[in-house]
Amino acid sequence: MADLVLSTEQDVEDLAWGACFQGIGGGGPVAEGTRLLKKALAEYGPVRCQNPADFPDDAWVVTVSFMGNRAPLTPEQEEQKKRLGLVEWKYDNNLAEALKFLEKVTGRVVSGIVPSELGGANSPGPLSVALSLGLTPLDGDYTGKAKPETRQGMPSIAGVPLTPMASADKWGNKCVIYEAVNNALGERLGKMLATGAFGNTAVAYFLIPGREMKKHIFAGTLTESFELGRAMRLAREAGRDVTPVVLERLGGRVLFRGVLARKEWSVPDGYYVGTHEFEGEGEFAGHRYKVWFKNENHVTWFDGRPHVTTPDRVGQILTDTGLPVMTQELAEGQRVTLIGVPSRARHREPDALAFMAPRHYGFDIDYVPMERVAP
Repeated sequence: MADLVLSTEQDVEDLAWGACFQGIGGGGPVAEGTRLLKKALAEYGPVRCQNPADFPDDAWVVTVSFMGNRAPLTPEQEEQKKRLGLVEWKYDNNLAEALKFLEKVTGRVVSGIVPSELGGANSPGPLSVALSLGLTPLDGDYTGKAKPETRQGMPSIAGVPLTPMASADKWGNKCVIYEAVNNALGERLGKMLATGAFGNTAVAYFLIPGREMKKHIFAGTLTESFELGRAMRLAREAGRDVTPVVLERLGGRVLFRGVLARKEWSVPDGYYVGTHEFEGEGEFAGHRYKVWFKNENHVTWFDGRPHVTTPDRVGQILTDTGLPVMTQELAEGQRVTLIGVPSRARHREPDALAFMAPRHYGFDIDYVPMERVAP
């Protein structure tokens, strides 16, 4: 597998938009990811994402990502921020600050970075950190899509501790969760820090040697996302529907096309949770589709009956623009195309299903592969 090299702002855009679709509604906003990586590219030059197989077994590698949610703040929360003096950022790239703080706390010297997941911010963001700190970014991620819970990453499913985990927000606050009794509680504590910072922090975690990283990484997913984003852009520029491009590259099928008729959401425990209800148009006229999300899309219903569910992927594209869109960016009245993509094989193994299938989220629904539900 050849190394992925990003050398232009267009390359950054293509990676971010491809990863945004793969983030199935989550993974952070494209605007944040492209801002960070374009700035690093201008300062430090091209970024080369190394084939994970070529990374030294004994060198230390870490994951950096944003933790929290992107739900809009209420006027009361905005006022509270001002009262606490949170007006200007101290850190433009708090991902880098979290990594440096983890090195300081542990005494380890990090050599490589693996994105935690695929998404508009959580894929390009770590690459910006690698450029700015002179580290090696690896072509892959630990999830193969985006996920709401850090413990749903492959290292955690295999039993790798989340801690020590360093947290840094943009205001200048730094904390470390040195040890947690389990990864679920470690993430809960991290989410509390994000909630205290009004929605979002950066965290550095899964500090492991290269030989361990190679057991858990989905190799080549950044290249996959970059090529997807580029192909989608070329289709848009030619005035073509991007849907066939996605289906050709990732497989799957169109699940629904329609208008977002109803949106409900809340932010329990720091997660963006709710439902989108769509009214069909075109070949789906007269039908309804419902999506339950927890940051990302996880459970769907076609005319009230369970349809495609996690760990299979339900991506969403704005029909009028051909651009992927995050769950919190969707608004009532928008026309949306929902695309189902089969899960990666690793996600269908029993230990992964225990953390990813609908029952993990409290639904009395068994996982059925989408090839059987939506052939």
